[in-house]
Amino acid sequence: MDEKKQHIMTAAAEVFTRYGFKKASMQDIADAAMMSRAALYLHFRNKDDLFRSLMTWHQGEALKAAEVAFLSSRPFILRMENALTDFTVTIMAPVKASTHGLELFEANMMLAGDINAATSLRLRALIENAVKTAISQGEISLSAIGLSAEALADLLYVCLDGIKKAPNGLEKLDQRLAALMRLLDTSTRPS
Repeated sequence: MDEKKQHIMTAAAEVFTRYGFKKASMQDIADAAMMSRAALYLHFRNKDDLFRSLMTWHQGEALKAAEVAFLSSRPFILRMENALTDFTVTIMAPVKASTHGLELFEANMMLAGDINAATSLRLRALIENAVKTAISQGEISLSAIGLSAEALADLLYVCLDGIKKAPNGLEKLDQRLAALMRLLDTSTRPS
């Protein structure tokens, strides 16, 4: 993404967080980006288009955070915990920080369902790749739990989704993920 679009995305995120999706206007976003509304319309057809672009950018940033954590040299359990935490915090923090969080969540579901689905598939693939890498490097074994790498990745993804949606999801994220990782560590240690 070029520097100008990144600047607009940052401004749009601030405006949507402050005013919510419904009350935010293209003029508000143009003002926050220090540009004219006409110049903003050269980049985006309308507010829905801008919001979808923002979701693509934001979710891409969350996936990058997870990828960086998965590539670290730390032990598998810590890589997994850090990747899932970094992804979730990046995804949820702006919504949690806004008094319009529910409205932003609903706008995301209505306007960016396809983007959300693609992000989910990519995160699940990253988890699966991390599990397969850990198996091939002898860090974990799935024989005691009788799951394939694909099944374990799916289970971890579904658990993360449940943790995100649970009451106080972000506030209790560290605690809940740490518990999940203790279960994962105990059940997948090579014998």
